[in-house]
Amino acid sequence: MKFERNKKLLMSAFLAMSVAAVAADAQVPANIEAGLVTMGHIVDPPCTAKLYRPLMPANDITSSATPVYPGITVVRDASFGTNPKDVVDIFTADKGPASRPVLIYVAGGGGNKLELQDKEANAFYDNIMRWATKNGMVGVNMQRHAGPGWDAGAKDISSMLQWVEANISKYHGNPDRMFIWAHSAGNNPLGTYIGRPELYGPKGVGVKGVIFMSPAPFDIAPLELPPPAPGGGNPLAALTDSGKTCGVQGGAFSSSGALPGRTAGQPGGPDAPLGPPPGGAGGRPAGGPPAGFGGPPVDAATRLARSSLPELKKTSVKIILANAELDPGADAAVHGGIMSFNQILHGELCKEGPAHCPTLLYFKGESHMSEVFSIDTPDKTVSGPILTWIKKIK
Repeated sequence: MKFERNKKLLMSAFLAMSVAAVAADAQVPANIEAGLVTMGHIVDPPCTAKLYRPLMPANDITSSATPVYPGITVVRDASFGTNPKDVVDIFTADKGPASRPVLIYVAGGGGNKLELQDKEANAFYDNIMRWATKNGMVGVNMQRHAGPGWDAGAKDISSMLQWVEANISKYHGNPDRMFIWAHSAGNNPLGTYIGRPELYGPKGVGVKGVIFMSPAPFDIAPLELPPPAPGGGNPLAALTDSGKTCGVQGGAFSSSGALPGRTAGQPGGPDAPLGPPPGGAGGRPAGGPPAGFGGPPVDAATRLARSSLPELKKTSVKIILANAELDPGADAAVHGGIMSFNQILHGELCKEGPAHCPTLLYFKGESHMSEVFSIDTPDKTVSGPILTWIKKIK
């Protein structure tokens, strides 16, 4: 019996790493990769946007053209809740089946469905929505916002999913075949939602698959992350050099791409300035944000009560855990470049058997921002394996 179990674990790990190798076969354009390497292991939206903007359509959200993207109907700021930022954008190809899979995107950072750092950044994240329509899906782009309570973001995701289930058929979407994709800080509310069945709607979890990409650690207690490398205890340290290689003042904290006529608190409006990065070092739990970042630390019993791990071990939702080679904290000499959170969670879930073992992806040559800005360009390092995965899920 023990031999059979070990055999299953080895096989599931082999299959997961095989998928990761597929991602490595794709190629980041050489000139872009050189620019990303120059930036290094940081979070740099404006300079990454300047690299990928030439690969985008001429029009973006600031264009007066109608339609902005020929062949695609775009609905902006459809409301799903009471907060002004409880909105989604919906992209539907004008031609296609009456009922199509749905891809929902949950942005990182401050949760904006539009990057605001400079005008080039205005092209993103419409790129993910266009890519969805070109591949037979309806795209839904969610705006996030802060809220009271440790699970406020997860409750927002729940409200959004229930609204999409009830309304997406109007846009040719199939509410029974939905996928959700989070990046960076967007993983925290999504990971909490997937792990809290009490937040699900009447139809259950609502999605067939979830993509956790370069995830900010959400609560998977009692698992623990290792201590950060010396000098790596500041969770915003990777932002401080943003904008330097392309001369954008303010870097990741700039809002010079905010839409005309929008004010703070409105989607597309300028973000409130972030306060000074919190300090702190040493080991931290793999549950929730680091101490001093995104909320006060909590005791071990509370972390266990809030942990998503028990539900992740049971869920029928298929999971991708992914990160980029140039992600902050990724080190090719440690776990082959797989981020610690992904490696720890992957190993734990694979113990439950092949059906619960997540797909593990490693995007060679990509950075924290290029892995999302590359979507709908000739750089298919990220989009290729993710599309293959979506098509395989029944």
